[in-house]
Amino acid sequence: MISYLKKKKSKGDLVKNRVKTLCLVYLGILLLSGCTSPTPAIHEYRLNVILPTLTADQTKCMKKTLKVDRAFSDKLSMSLKMYYIEGKYKQYAYSQSQWVQSPNDKVTQSVTEYIRAMQLFKSVQNADSKTKNDFTLELNLEDFMQYFDKNEKNSYVNLVVTCNLIDAERHTVYRTKTFRVRAKAKSDDALGGVEALNKTLNTFLQECSIWLRGVCLDK
Repeated sequence: MISYLKKKKSKGDLVKNRVKTLCLVYLGILLLSGCTSPTPAIHEYRLNVILPTLTADQTKCMKKTLKVDRAFSDKLSMSLKMYYIEGKYKQYAYSQSQWVQSPNDKVTQSVTEYIRAMQLFKSVQNADSKTKNDFTLELNLEDFMQYFDKNEKNSYVNLVVTCNLIDAERHTVYRTKTFRVRAKAKSDDALGGVEALNKTLNTFLQECSIWLRGVCLDK
């Protein structure tokens, strides 16, 4: 009888220990889940290009075809990450903000669509076109960045693009011009940089189209 009671008590203790263990495991899970912070949302930004509503005047370029090559740039402008410069030497990337489309691809696309909307040339082909064209427009995206002083204040952006108009038949540079546009950001954050870069991109497109129109009038 005593042996039976001991066995029963032993089984009861085992059950209690198991219950305690399960409770401790469950409590640990609750504590870990409570301490784990949710992953912050990533804000995605795109640039909005304003296409011209008025077409260019009659020029000799309207009998010519143009191909816009994909822009040359460094790896930073080929990435979806949004980089900025602090002071003279420090470079960072926003942890919770990124581009929907890389600056390199956006500049290439915008130039193609803008010139096409102007109807300055007989046709404007994109970089993937395999057709033969009279001219090729090479783009060198040299700067597309937000800058801060050493205290992360007074933010501004720079956009620098060199355009080379190539005579496709002669394989020579017909005209070349470098455009530099700078704008102050309204706020010292990613959104302020995006708005300022959007402004500089549209300014560059307007200046580039005026330059091309002048080249066509000189032909």
